[in-house]
Amino acid sequence: MSLLKTMLPITIIATLFTSCNSIKTTTYWVNSVKTDCSVGAGKMQCLQVYKGADVDKATWSTFSAPIEGFEFEFGYFQKIEVAETALDTKDVPADASSIKYNLVKVLEKKQDPKMALNDIWSVTAIHGSAISNSRQTPNLEINISKMQISGTDGCNNFTGAIKNITARNISFGPIAATRKMCPDMTIPSNFHKALNSSVSYKQDNLTLSFFDDNGSETLTLKKVD
Repeated sequence: MSLLKTMLPITIIATLFTSCNSIKTTTYWVNSVKTDCSVGAGKMQCLQVYKGADVDKATWSTFSAPIEGFEFEFGYFQKIEVAETALDTKDVPADASSIKYNLVKVLEKKQDPKMALNDIWSVTAIHGSAISNSRQTPNLEINISKMQISGTDGCNNFTGAIKNITARNISFGPIAATRKMCPDMTIPSNFHKALNSSVSYKQDNLTLSFFDDNGSETLTLKKVD
């Protein structure tokens, strides 16, 4: 009887605790790269998540809260099940999440195919025409984690942003370049036109090809050793 009296308050407390903390589970895809974000007064690297089913069509959202028990892996998509616990807002700091996230399990993990582009590439042909002047060979460095490109067009250095990239498609933002004039600007001019018209790509071992919206090859590149 005394044991029953002891257990009864514990049961009541546990019931009250459960009722005050609503818990649900949600499935996320976690992106293969993090993104810069502002949290409180500072800046940090945050996860990017997507709640849809097809990761190839993901529209990523910045996720600044920690997920306890989860280990991020650069270059890998991870599909995870997460327990979300609603906290009492009176006990949560103004710059913190009112939801506590705990990893339940990793459902799937796969390598991000676009990571194969994360390297330095040398242009070998523009619109199918081989580059014969080795002194004016454009180079393109692709940085997936920063969503940036940089390099030389054969005359000037340039830098720009990757607006979007999937396993097949790619789009670039405005490109800024130095303004040096070289004796022959044909290759630099053709390179920029080809790059700006590129909307998709195909990577095969050490070769990378870009294509326009008609499926015509714009640039052919090889990986730099």
